[in-house]
Amino acid sequence: MPNEQIEEPSQEPIQNPGAEPHAQGGTDWKAMARKWERLAKSNSDKAAAYDELQEQSKTELQRAQEQAAAYKRQVDELSAKAERDAARAKVAKETGVPAELVAGDDEESMRAFAEAVAKWGKPSSAPRTRKPGSFSADAGDGRDAAKRELARQLFGSGE
Repeated sequence: MPNEQIEEPSQEPIQNPGAEPHAQGGTDWKAMARKWERLAKSNSDKAAAYDELQEQSKTELQRAQEQAAAYKRQVDELSAKAERDAARAKVAKETGVPAELVAGDDEESMRAFAEAVAKWGKPSSAPRTRKPGSFSADAGDGRDAAKRELARQLFGSGE
């Protein structure tokens, strides 16, 4: 092994033998792109033919098993959706939040979200008055009585 020599890689760029050089001495990139596009289309056609051959070679049992597996996935998805909808309806009924506004993946997250929405949507209390809907003629506590008297004396009374 000590007698083995390691070759140094050459510093010259590797030329593609199928590439036609461009007029200025470079690679004709358009020609290369067309070449690779033709190869890709050819490979795509071959892959489609292979898939068709594989499908034809399957037995009836294999096809039936694949179809049954697809139906099982569909049933599982629908049953999971039905469970989520039932939980959403239950949470909506218990919290008073419309079912369309309840979000979440499981009942616990739906409940937490619905409670947050209910808390946010609850109206805040308004300021309280002593006698709602009634107003006094003296504007409250009589602090402005002197100003009213002066205005009455200046402009006359409406008596």
